[in-house]
Amino acid sequence: MNDSCDMSVEGKARVLLVDDNLTNLEVLFQALEQEGYELLVAQSGEEALEIAREARPGLILLDINMPGIDGYETCIRLKADEATRGSVIIFLSARGDMEDKVRGLEIGAVDYIDKPFQFEEVVARVRKHLQIHERERQLEHENEELEARLGEGFRSLSGNDAEALIKEGEGDRLEFKSTLRWNLHTDKSDKRMENACLKTLAAYLNSGGGVLMVGVDDEGLALGLESDRFPNEDKLLLHLNTLIMNHLGGEFAQLIRASIHPVNGQRVMVVQCLNSSQPVFFRRDNDEYFYVRTGPATAALTPSEVIAYLKGR
Repeated sequence: MNDSCDMSVEGKARVLLVDDNLTNLEVLFQALEQEGYELLVAQSGEEALEIAREARPGLILLDINMPGIDGYETCIRLKADEATRGSVIIFLSARGDMEDKVRGLEIGAVDYIDKPFQFEEVVARVRKHLQIHERERQLEHENEELEARLGEGFRSLSGNDAEALIKEGEGDRLEFKSTLRWNLHTDKSDKRMENACLKTLAAYLNSGGGVLMVGVDDEGLALGLESDRFPNEDKLLLHLNTLIMNHLGGEFAQLIRASIHPVNGQRVMVVQCLNSSQPVFFRRDNDEYFYVRTGPATAALTPSEVIAYLKGR
């Protein structure tokens, strides 16, 4: 989808009205002029193609029955042109034939508005499809950013790399945890251990990324993963993924990659986190927290601090 096919330079949505009947154009213009859109008009398919290629409107209201090339052919040409294929097309038609509507949807239109026009229907359909279009663009942009981060951010680690990380020692981008879920003092599974790991991951996601190593104590001694008492490593990784999905959000799982590596005869888990473009909240037991990294530590921000932090990002 072409990112330039949606907004005018002033930031208003650009809408092209196409109909060979001047009365219909006046009705559409009156219906939409109060919505703040930049409105363009064309009275033929040829004129619509020329204007659309130059202006790249976000949405086109396109009449079917016109002299010269009709609405269907105009739609086909718009969708075949890289400069205009991103425009949302809604057909205008007095036809009530279902086959005509199906044909329009098959060649790229998203909706129909029947004549005679109702102001409320025109406004509602245009507004709805522009909102959908904008959200799709945002998602496409976010996915492009995510792919770029995934392609560049995660490191391919060997056992030697994991050992080198431990030797670096804890810092603002590296933290050690002895276990994922097991409290070594009480010898029981303890959600406080889980919370400590999740807080660090949330802070990394909010603060430029980092690495959490599980199975390593504060002094950098590799303890291994046996203390967490999972039947196998796959169960440990699955448990971590479940925690992330339940308490940070599934939409952020792609920004986290966990792998297990041998270090000095032990097996440790290395969890890499990339920076998130969206704020990440840690949610558990009906509470919600926002964490960031402050040097080598993780800190929870107050609501006012969260607002200030997000504004400054």
